[in-house]
Amino acid sequence: MPFHAKKRIAFIILVGSLGILLFVLFAAKFLPNLVPKNKGAYGWIKLPGFTIQPAEFLKLPFIIILARLFERAEKEKFRNMEIFLYIIPIPVLFGVFIYLQGDLGTTLHYICILLFMMFLSKIDMRLIIAVVSAGVVVVSGAFYWIYNFVDLTGAHFRLRRITSFITGLLTNEYDNAIGYQVGQSLIAFGSGGIIGKNFGNGVQKYKYLPEVSTDFILASYGEELGFLGMFILIVLFLVIFNIIKSIAMDTKDYFGKYLAMGIGGYIITQVLINIYVALGMLPVFGIPMPIFSYGGSSLVTVFASLGIILNINNHKDNRL
Repeated sequence: MPFHAKKRIAFIILVGSLGILLFVLFAAKFLPNLVPKNKGAYGWIKLPGFTIQPAEFLKLPFIIILARLFERAEKEKFRNMEIFLYIIPIPVLFGVFIYLQGDLGTTLHYICILLFMMFLSKIDMRLIIAVVSAGVVVVSGAFYWIYNFVDLTGAHFRLRRITSFITGLLTNEYDNAIGYQVGQSLIAFGSGGIIGKNFGNGVQKYKYLPEVSTDFILASYGEELGFLGMFILIVLFLVIFNIIKSIAMDTKDYFGKYLAMGIGGYIITQVLINIYVALGMLPVFGIPMPIFSYGGSSLVTVFASLGIILNINNHKDNRL
């Protein structure tokens, strides 16, 4: 595809994506029946018979836009901070709009996708590691401050989730309010043992574990198929990621290379975040398990992404 055509398409995708995010924020304020508040967030558009989650759909356009920018940076031989400063406005725009919807988990997932694509770029690895390390220090410091010094009386539920997460991590104790989901999830994993209770024999899905069909579906899976089932599942996702990574490495076109790597990062980080949340190793973010979790927005986005990977593989010796 000619360079100018890709530039025009990327611009159209960017404007359309930001327009959708702005519409969600506008509708949340003035059309609450269309964009209702759901568990503290405004990320769903309610239509007759179904709902859609724009922030989930827009992960793929986000990757396409970044792939186009990284391609240009590669062709014009940008260096380190030039690449960083050229790329960063797009993630900032997406991140701010999605965070304003009250969806911190999806915002963090967008950041993870960006980092995956940055590791493939020509940015000096030391700069990337420095940025990531600074982020870890800031987040750790914020968690320490919240846990030790913030009065949680009447505090926002996100602060109480962070406190519940740290308490559970340090003491393995979960209350029956904010920590209830993670506590029940760990009970499910623990009762599954090595080989599980066999398919369909789990009990946590009978209203003991909230969100068992979406964000915490892995707990029910672990209860019924045990450690062995979890091991097989993780291996399968790692195989998928390795195939995508190989396709990215073999693709001669810069745009296809970054697009494939972004999709690979999108899928594997979503898997890891979901697993860590279900095991109490991250605060509850509300990130679905790819392919497994109930929810059309996530399924459509994942399968569309895999379809693009197949197309890249079929044309990896050509310019996309």
